Amino acid sequence: SDVCSSDLDFAFLRRVTVDLIGRIPTDTEINQYQAWPADERRARVVEKLLKDKGFGDRWTVFMADLLRIRSNADGGGAMLAWVHKAVDDGMPYDVLCRQLITASGKANKIPEVGFVLNDQADAMALAAATSQVFMGVRIACAQCHDHPFDVWKREEFYGMAAYFGKLGRQESELTRAIYTVERPQTS
Repeated sequence: SDVCSSDLDFAFLRRVTVDLIGRIPTDTEINQYQAWPADERRARVVEKLLKDKGFGDRWTVFMADLLRIRSNADGGGAMLAWVHKAVDDGMPYDVLCRQLITASGKANKIPEVGFVLNDQADAMALAAATSQVFMGVRIACAQCHDHPFDVWKREEFYGMAAYFGKLGRQESELTRAIYTVERPQTS
């Protein structure tokens, strides 16, 4: 029974290290884990890993995939750095999402605007991307017709797209800076 408990403990250590910082534990980390009192090990290793530099790196990669960050898109590199800082600072996910969806301005001054600029500030593309990224549902089909397998209707798709309807992408002729603008009418 002691071996079984020990195997589960090592499995936990390996799994939590891979999940939180993206690599297996070192011999030194295994020895440190074993030296801690058995009833404190799991909590202590999680606390330690959350403070590790690898945590921010590992979860920035995850968030970059989730948020569809393209570093070569307008504002993409700045947005990637902003997400990394948000992860390091422990920004709550709902705050991060809200800032990405509502951001406007110059990409080099407001990195969050990279989410909107990633889709060229196109209302239809943003409605589809926002629903998939933040709600986990695909409503893009409803742009052309009521969704054949789900509950989404065209009216709901266009209602979501209306949120981004006045948003536009602008490039300064003088400085080539990319930014968002609010148009007088919705697209």
